[in-house]
Amino acid sequence: MRVVILGAGRRGLRLGQHLIEERKSVVFLDSSSERCSAASSKLDCMAICGSATDIDMLREAGCEGAEAVIAVTESDETNLVACGIISSSFRNVGMTIAAIRSISYLGTGASRDILGITHIVNPEQEAAAKIDGIIETGLFRDFGYFPYAGFMMFSRKVDAGSVFGGRTIAEIRKVLPGRYVVIGVRRRGKTFTPSGDTMIHEGDEIALVVDDDESSEIYTRLSDIRPSPFKRIILVGGTRISRFALTSMPDDLRHNTILVEKELAVCERFARDFPDVMVLNGSISDESFWEEEKLYQSDLLISVTDNDELNIIAASYAKRMGTKRAVSLIKTNNSYISLAEAMDIDGVVSTTYATVDAIVRFLRGDRIQNLHTLFNGQLEVYEYEVTEGFRYIGKRLREIDFKGKLTIAGVRRSGGKDNFIPDGNYMILSGDTLILAATHADYAYVEKLMTAR
Repeated sequence: MRVVILGAGRRGLRLGQHLIEERKSVVFLDSSSERCSAASSKLDCMAICGSATDIDMLREAGCEGAEAVIAVTESDETNLVACGIISSSFRNVGMTIAAIRSISYLGTGASRDILGITHIVNPEQEAAAKIDGIIETGLFRDFGYFPYAGFMMFSRKVDAGSVFGGRTIAEIRKVLPGRYVVIGVRRRGKTFTPSGDTMIHEGDEIALVVDDDESSEIYTRLSDIRPSPFKRIILVGGTRISRFALTSMPDDLRHNTILVEKELAVCERFARDFPDVMVLNGSISDESFWEEEKLYQSDLLISVTDNDELNIIAASYAKRMGTKRAVSLIKTNNSYISLAEAMDIDGVVSTTYATVDAIVRFLRGDRIQNLHTLFNGQLEVYEYEVTEGFRYIGKRLREIDFKGKLTIAGVRRSGGKDNFIPDGNYMILSGDTLILAATHADYAYVEKLMTAR
């Protein structure tokens, strides 16, 4: 697969690294010679310096006939115009994907039929979706929800005394019954797909796919923390991410949400658009403001300002003041993620990672309903709809050798209301929705598997 990435910034580099690890041919086009030099030195790729809206530069970068062109520059206008030029001038391009932040471009119906662009990804909307997941599930790190199939996934570190430590996967199933599958293990920075004979050690990180109805109980057994509903939420920053998050919140939860914003004009707009939300005009870094408004008496604080440092400070300070849980947005500097996690912050949402996950989902094909990654992208989990092209339709699971590279962790039958963990007798049928898990390193095998016979 040949992919041209317009923009060699943080999102472009993250996406390029992901695709190059899959042995895709990647070419960058960026107007900055410094970013081009950084891309070619860090990654095994070609980087061309030039404008993404110059048809000659687009042609030189190989857009004509590329299987995908992805525009992730910092300018919405550049991304729109570049993809428009490509769609109208290069008819053999497989798909165009544009990162667009401005709500006005998407319209009220979030239309994707703009200038012939195949897919539009809104980074702020993707980050807000991650925040929605935190609020809905009560889970903060490495989790994902698969609504079509009715499963969740999350990861846990195996601490001393854990039910997982010193046991094989098969032995764990006996002491911890339930509807779940261990889909991945990360050990000393390396991720692999386990078998029933795999021994789990203290210090390992394990990833599980769990039936949604049992997720809370199993999570509690593994962590001694029971996810509970949030009764009072503090949202810091009147940003577009805040707007997306508030719009998707249930009415009862929005009534118990407080928005803190230092700019009076922004406060007035949010108060007008969300009359059921309490909007406070003040600085989250003002200690007296915390005390006057009793902000620390909340179940969850989410800081989503445009300032990464302020988000980390606000979330960390909230925990010190007594707030039960705190989440920080990382918008521009992903090197802050490990710092935030080391400061007792419960969850970190990266707009870069959320955007790349969304783009990769589109690259995977139309049958991928949802895609989530774990362990810094080393493990991928898909919600996949089986079609007539799937090569194992009519086969029972015990008859298939996936060579230890793929796990079918959950199934929802076509037109059925129940989901289940498949055993060896499960027969794959067209229309089934499958939860598929594989390491990123094994994606070439999964891609071949999904290719029509």
